[in-house]
Amino acid sequence: MSEKSAPSSTSTIVDVVPGGETIHGALYRYGLGVLFAANVFGAGSVYILADAGANFAFSLLWVLPLAFLIDIALHDMSARLAVADEPLADYIVDAVPIGGRVLVISISLMSALWAVSNYAVAGAALAWLLPGLDNVIVGIVLAGGAGIAIVQLKVYDRIEAAIAAAVFAVFGSYGLLLAGLDVPWQSVAAGLQPALNSDIGYLTTVIALLGTTVYWPNFFIQSSIQPTKEWTDVWKYRRDNAAGIATTLLIGSFVMIVSAVTLAEGEMTLTGPGQPLADILGQGALLVFMIAVFLASITSATGTLFGAGFMIPQSLGRHTVFGDFRFRRTVIGLITVSAATALPLLVYTGFGPVEMAIIMPAVNGAIGLPVTVFALIGAVNRFYDVDWYENAAFVAAGLVLLIGSATTIQSLYETIIGIL
Repeated sequence: MSEKSAPSSTSTIVDVVPGGETIHGALYRYGLGVLFAANVFGAGSVYILADAGANFAFSLLWVLPLAFLIDIALHDMSARLAVADEPLADYIVDAVPIGGRVLVISISLMSALWAVSNYAVAGAALAWLLPGLDNVIVGIVLAGGAGIAIVQLKVYDRIEAAIAAAVFAVFGSYGLLLAGLDVPWQSVAAGLQPALNSDIGYLTTVIALLGTTVYWPNFFIQSSIQPTKEWTDVWKYRRDNAAGIATTLLIGSFVMIVSAVTLAEGEMTLTGPGQPLADILGQGALLVFMIAVFLASITSATGTLFGAGFMIPQSLGRHTVFGDFRFRRTVIGLITVSAATALPLLVYTGFGPVEMAIIMPAVNGAIGLPVTVFALIGAVNRFYDVDWYENAAFVAAGLVLLIGSATTIQSLYETIIGIL
């Protein structure tokens, strides 16, 4: 799809809906950013952010602006790769002759852990929503089927629109709720001051927040998207990225602040983050929240696997573009595997859907994210003459994530063992 062809590709729906042309144009300009925001702000993020607010009040707010700065730096690198049409997976395979292909496939499969947790949450939400179903296992199967249907649409604009609807439904809910609360803004400001302590739960939540906001599959997606967007100007990607990252930051801060003000400390439940809506607006609002959780889970799970949809074919030396046969075959295969993996985890371990939603992003944040960051630094320096101060910023972002991973990996391991 080229930018010049966008107006002529509008559908009948776009033509008949009031403001449809404007909405379509905005989705085209910022749709990749919206896709990234929807990948980041799945149901897992709702539970991580709500858990952080409920159990640590405002003390972890500082992680969000840190994640924002890191995200900007990393997306700038992947945007340059996109302009050069040099997918990150191709670089890793070429730069690591022995084991590079295995590394790319391994971390792409690790990204499916996000989908595992999202389909578990989607299944639980569906079981909660549908009277008489009351079966999370059946809900997961139905949610996986919905994800496959989204992929089979094969129309990028429609996927963007579906994701945008889910993201902004959640955004509107918490933004409106925050406006009606008595928020201690001095405490909010104090929470923006970085601080670490040795508490296992605190450290696990830090890496979970970084894992769910600095969403590394997005960098593989962006570096591979040039044949779809056909943009040759890095500033268009920067505009797209800024829209998506700013959306993520706003949603994240709203959810965490609302949860800190309204939720009691303790273990997070499936309906916990939506309880403030129900308390203020009535039980109907909880129903709306659970629908949003289901939609966000489906779009985030599917959008996350878009990264693997590029990575696995590319690691095998096969060119792929968004929505082609190889892409769809890979994504649909991983949707099936992810949904199937969620079933035994729920039945035979101590993991519930909410525990998965909190832990799986932390695992990816601790392992997949540092690998991706240093691969980005190597790739952008191969294809561009990068100024020293830019490299300093990129390396600083990488070191922050590497140190964060090293600091929190033990607490994450202990948390997982405790759940199992």
